[in-house]
Amino acid sequence: MALAIQGARLEGGRLSSPNTTSSPRRACGRSPGSARGAGLVVLSLALLAGCGGARGAPPAENPAPGPAPAPAAKERFDIEEALAREAGELPAREIRAAGWSARAFGAGEAKIEQKEKLVAISIPIGTDSHVECFVYNTMLDSGEVIRNFIELLDPAKVEISRVLPWEVSVHRESPAVFVRALYLVPTAGGKAAGLLKIALHADRARPIACLHDEVGYVRTFERLAKGLFDSFESTSAAPKPEYTDTVILRLGEVPVGFETNDLLKDEGGQRRWISRSATFLPREPKSLHIQDEASNVLIDPEGHIKEGVWIETSAGKANHRIELSQKKNFQYAYSGEVEGKKVQGTFTPASKAWLASPVATASTLARLLKKKGSFDMTQQEYMPGVDPTKPTDVQYLRDASGAVTVSMSTMRLVGSLAPDGRPESLELSAGPPKLTIQRAYVRGKL
Repeated sequence: MALAIQGARLEGGRLSSPNTTSSPRRACGRSPGSARGAGLVVLSLALLAGCGGARGAPPAENPAPGPAPAPAAKERFDIEEALAREAGELPAREIRAAGWSARAFGAGEAKIEQKEKLVAISIPIGTDSHVECFVYNTMLDSGEVIRNFIELLDPAKVEISRVLPWEVSVHRESPAVFVRALYLVPTAGGKAAGLLKIALHADRARPIACLHDEVGYVRTFERLAKGLFDSFESTSAAPKPEYTDTVILRLGEVPVGFETNDLLKDEGGQRRWISRSATFLPREPKSLHIQDEASNVLIDPEGHIKEGVWIETSAGKANHRIELSQKKNFQYAYSGEVEGKKVQGTFTPASKAWLASPVATASTLARLLKKKGSFDMTQQEYMPGVDPTKPTDVQYLRDASGAVTVSMSTMRLVGSLAPDGRPESLELSAGPPKLTIQRAYVRGKL
């Protein structure tokens, strides 16, 4: 994949283009061959083998260097102008593969290639680089996928200048995350700039990842990816949940994650609460702390936790994996690993009652919310990320003004709950910058 703005070099802290020609693309500073293998030339090949699975794949053979352009007067290269570039109006085009169809904006017909675990799509948009999309056939950890994409920017070859999520939105009841990474590549003519844009739709059955490696075209890429996500129709869609909701996390104005929850009936007619989340917290301009969490909780007929599994991962490693199950006399047994160490034991909630599931908690809060005035409810909930060996005390307090405070361990969230008892808008009472949780989508009833 061609790197954008090749040959532009830093002078006095600014990018400048060493050459100009009559070609609009050449005027953007793309070098005549020597820098083409310096950055992401192997990116598409690695992704075709599955995310991160071919990170060590050999790079494609570099093309032979072309003749250098004739010397020309040096001109300043405007990186802000390049970043603001967008493609013109593109028509929506049909894309079909085995078991699914979709539409995507493009300057020409998409190239489709069937692989063992995914379908690869190459979509021209009238620029140097195509948008590359990958439709997977199994659920993925959203954060891990994006982390692997970012890590394909080899530190030995490129220097990441800034990486930041810019959008989290919901499409067909599943969240999508958009991340961009601005990077620099050393070349014979100085430093070249590149912009890798990543989008991941965390669909339950058919996740879709898209990326585009060229400076600018951010809104063009976003529009194309969202159109693909929204129009996707599959014959193997996951079972539709009875209830689903998604909240978006923001750090200041920056979207930094999501949590999506589904209430499903399994084949035996039992209800399960399945939760998935991913966070992309900026640690510094050049990196993100990326973390995935997932849980699958079996709910008994009274709405209590019968059994469940909780998993948290970051940097490709499991922070914890805990299993919990009901025993006798309101006792629970837990087992698993935390930071690579095995943990196992039992506990009995202080109330001598089974633990409330998220469904039961929301139902209780919904009843309290219907009443006027304040309320104060404290219960024990299982949060292995806080403490896997025992339940955590959680307080739900509504004051006379109607504001709700949720307190657990050392954390306090202040805001409002939706009428169904689930979070509507909450803010972590710490900062700045402030961390907020905002409901973005809901369907169904608990």
